Amino acid sequence: MSKCDKKTNWPVCSNENLVLGNPDSEIVIATLWTPTKKITDELDPDSFCVAGQLYSKEGINFIIRNILAKPSVRYLIVCGTELSGSGKVLVDFFEKGIDDDFLVIGNDFAKIHKEIPKESLALIRENVKLENLIGVQDINEIKKKISDHKSIGKPFSEPQVFSDAKKEEVKIFPTDQSVFKVRGKYIGNVWLQILKKILKFGIENPTWYGGNVKELFNIAAVVTEEDPLDPKMFPFMQVSKEDIEKYSANIMSGKKGDEVYTYGERLWNYKGINQVEDVMIPYLKKYPTDRAAIAMMFDLTNDHKAERAPCMTQVQATALGDELNLTAYFRSHAIFSGWVLNAFGLRTVQKHIADKLSKKMGTLTIFSNCSHIYDNEWQTAEGIVKKYGNQIKFEATDPRGYFMISVENKDIIVKHYTPKGEYIQEFHQNGTEEKASVSMYRKLLLADAVSEISHAFDLGAELQKAEMAIKRGIKYKQDEELKL
Repeated sequence: MSKCDKKTNWPVCSNENLVLGNPDSEIVIATLWTPTKKITDELDPDSFCVAGQLYSKEGINFIIRNILAKPSVRYLIVCGTELSGSGKVLVDFFEKGIDDDFLVIGNDFAKIHKEIPKESLALIRENVKLENLIGVQDINEIKKKISDHKSIGKPFSEPQVFSDAKKEEVKIFPTDQSVFKVRGKYIGNVWLQILKKILKFGIENPTWYGGNVKELFNIAAVVTEEDPLDPKMFPFMQVSKEDIEKYSANIMSGKKGDEVYTYGERLWNYKGINQVEDVMIPYLKKYPTDRAAIAMMFDLTNDHKAERAPCMTQVQATALGDELNLTAYFRSHAIFSGWVLNAFGLRTVQKHIADKLSKKMGTLTIFSNCSHIYDNEWQTAEGIVKKYGNQIKFEATDPRGYFMISVENKDIIVKHYTPKGEYIQEFHQNGTEEKASVSMYRKLLLADAVSEISHAFDLGAELQKAEMAIKRGIKYKQDEELKL
């Protein structure tokens, strides 16, 4: 959904994404993740006022704004497939309301725009009836609910239109706009790092559906320790354990239902092929060191022309020793509303394959070609990064190993070890030379010995201390302050 436009006729929000019916109807339909036309094409266009999808929890704000701008609406039907908890938030709003911070009661991750007065929110809850058909796509059942509605025939108030939610303008910092590596133990802290990078470096571009996004290209996100059966939860995550369990169950099922596609269907029953059980696992059992255990999610014969096409296009499993690694490629990736659930779903698939091969789970790598955050999500994402961004914990160890630094006579000596403590190599540099520490770190760069930025900062500080110690004739000991 896009931002609201008060200069156009009703609908005031997301009109480019909605299916319009009879403007005199009192019925609005939210189809959640089910394509709206799959529902509305089977309905009499005079039987409803407007219909649209509801992907994200943020989107409930635009449903509320549209109804308050057209108070003749008295009936809201919520139906279709629920994947992100957006339907539950809408139900929670109508049944429970909001707290003092404008959060929907019963769901900590959904906030109503403070530009909409509480009196108006109470008005819509008192005068609009919500019909909960979450999970229902049966047209006859939806038609019955429509026919059951008894027309009231008058609006519940004067039309109300409110200013857009305030968002902070974000300065775009310079970067090479190429490949961004993000690494962490858990899905939650990796997601937070991705949000921070997109908001800091992302370019603002228009979307195909209207509105704008901030986007970065080619983010490589690596998760190393997440257990999909016991997810590590963070207070800033926009999903609950129940959301994770439901999504993971869907991606492990080949049932498509009435959806255009699902990732589960593409993995487990794509054109009659179970790509996980009948392709990837048997291939790795037969050729454990080969690199062709791949599942394709994008159908070149149809998906370029389809109304909705998979964003995840390929999944590859690779065995490395006693570990099973998984890599997924997304051509386009909604980071704020989709990435976390996608990652947990993939981690669940990874565990299944690893268990079948009697291996441990290794790394999960997600390549997101176009990584974006929609404009109606910027404010919430900014708030999360502002509150939690400084708490990001960087990897304590470098996958390429660690260094022991010492001073012998006039030389700086750096010994390189694997993360397990096995000696690899060592480097020598005359500490009396001009910019000796710079010469040393250039040797380390040429040797590709460092991969973590936090490790490089620490290493640079230690090398500078070692050089100063030699030139001032004082004692140097790694990780201790110089006694000048």
